[in-house]
Amino acid sequence: MKLLRLKINQEEGFNSLFYGFEMHFLQSENKDEATVFNPYVLAGKNGSGKSNVLEALSEIFYHLDCIYLSNKPSYFDEEDEKSSNSFDSKISRVDAYELEYLTFITEGFPQLSNKKEEIQKAHIYISKQIGERPKLEWKNQDEFGVDVLLSHQIKFLLPEYVVGYASGENETLSFPFFKSRFIQYDAYYSNLITESIIDPSPESSLIYVDKSYSQFILLANLLMQPNDDSEKDILSPFKEYVGVEAIDSFRLIIKTDILKEFQGKKYPILKNLDFDTKRKGKNTDSYIEKLKKCATTWYEEDNYDFYENEFNNSSFLILDYKVNPATIKAFQFHFEDNPLKLFELFQLLLILEIHSVNQESKNNTYATENIFLSESINFRPIESKRVLNIKNFEIKKKGLEKNIYTKVLSDGEHQFLHSLGLCLLFKDTRSLFLLDEPETHFNPSWKAKFLSSLRFCFEQEEENSNQTMREMLITTHSPYLLSDSDSQYVQVFKKGEAPFHPDFQTFGTSINSIGIKIFNMPNTVGKVAQKRIQELREEFEHLEGEHYDAFISKVKTEIGESVERLLLLNDVYKKMK
Repeated sequence: MKLLRLKINQEEGFNSLFYGFEMHFLQSENKDEATVFNPYVLAGKNGSGKSNVLEALSEIFYHLDCIYLSNKPSYFDEEDEKSSNSFDSKISRVDAYELEYLTFITEGFPQLSNKKEEIQKAHIYISKQIGERPKLEWKNQDEFGVDVLLSHQIKFLLPEYVVGYASGENETLSFPFFKSRFIQYDAYYSNLITESIIDPSPESSLIYVDKSYSQFILLANLLMQPNDDSEKDILSPFKEYVGVEAIDSFRLIIKTDILKEFQGKKYPILKNLDFDTKRKGKNTDSYIEKLKKCATTWYEEDNYDFYENEFNNSSFLILDYKVNPATIKAFQFHFEDNPLKLFELFQLLLILEIHSVNQESKNNTYATENIFLSESINFRPIESKRVLNIKNFEIKKKGLEKNIYTKVLSDGEHQFLHSLGLCLLFKDTRSLFLLDEPETHFNPSWKAKFLSSLRFCFEQEEENSNQTMREMLITTHSPYLLSDSDSQYVQVFKKGEAPFHPDFQTFGTSINSIGIKIFNMPNTVGKVAQKRIQELREEFEHLEGEHYDAFISKVKTEIGESVERLLLLNDVYKKMK
């Protein structure tokens, strides 16, 4: 998808976004660039409202997602007056808005299969009034010859995925995403009761990848992405910047004895992932079997020692992997050469960990306004109670003779691999990426290279580049990201004001200049250094000619290279002349 416009129409606004707040994205004259990857960089001081744009979009698409779910939980039934209704299609946290975007028509419309490529872009306009159900309008629908939109077809006009990531403690961004995890769990639980074969692909389109997903993001990419050491190696930023070259080994531990009860009957929670019907053209339908077939060795353990001398009376499946070319080939075969398919299996197994949350808590979760949802509900039990654990994940790192555990990587290394890795997993989908300050732990060099790394990875799909329409919004306080972005893709935020494009070309502008113009930095050095430079200026004003050389030497010794030092020395040289 490609965003065109967002407007907030509720009187109280939404968080820092005031009534009438409006933000424009791709301009009509640039619609031919809809398939070109150009992320929008949202910059401004703390509290200026840039993160609220990400929150508003996630809330809007969560609400739309719930309306058009194909497999809704039973307690979503709005027609049942006797039920304690936990979802209302007429009420959303962003309750009045207008949203416009472009998307490709790829599925759900078989009558369009022979249409020409140039009219495949659908212009979607969604509006919602207070207390009313959102209305979706396909503005150029006549070009496609489609009369009435069915509910499942509207689902295809929404983003394929909304991928969220926050590096800090932004609970409000994660709020709708955590609710979506319950939706996927309930869809799985429904299939568990009917003993249906399932696909790990999520029921909901909202995907929030917090730190509990970090090692699985890295694992899916290193096992499944093409890795040929060529100039177009999609993993080259992993190798060049972090030094991660390959996986050496890892262990997966799957808890197999969790039972869920329904109408007096108990079901093993992993039963739907352990079917093995061996349908024609399929090697196996059992996802547990797929993992076994890729393993170097596996065994079942009834008393696994998670902690030294602390045994747990449970049953586990232990899968050990010593990774070599055959291991990688096995994973790529069983997961159809698609990194996202492997990651979605890991994601589902992690989501199943909320099986212990009772039905009343889940019902309340869908309707709650409590933004601290992740604190009030324990989404992640202790290791011995989790459905999926990863242990002994060793990687080969450039410059080190011995392998290291991924756990010893620095915060910045984890964040780089995590944020870039999740984009790689979803790069071939019609997705909206909402990244809240993804570079906070990066060193300055990595901040300067982050956008170029993203562009490099997204550009390695030359054959499909005109078939994928993605959107990415990045909030930042880093001048480096702005210096790598054309000003038409930069939006500056000031509290209580509409966002605006900079009045200068940000692309290629020095970070000092951007810091001063965008973030209103009065100086390019720290507060203590500013004070000392001011003291030297006052000393300079009373300086006699014969002491200039000694003063210049003192300034160069005490003050490092900076604009402020340069200006002070320039004034000294002028006075000397």
